[in-house]
Amino acid sequence: MTRIEEDPIIGRFFDTPDKKAKWLVRIKFAYILWIVFLIIGIFSILLYYLIY
Repeated sequence: MTRIEEDPIIGRFFDTPDKKAKWLVRIKFAYILWIVFLIIGIFSILLYYLIY
């Protein structure tokens, strides 16, 4: 299996180019959101240790 479309479980979400484009945008958005929360978390821990 070399393509994501051939996967038996998640292949149905990526079987057409339109679906693939929509899911890639959602994945990119989730990744950016995860990075933002990670930065906020690290900053809040740093701020906590600087204050107390």
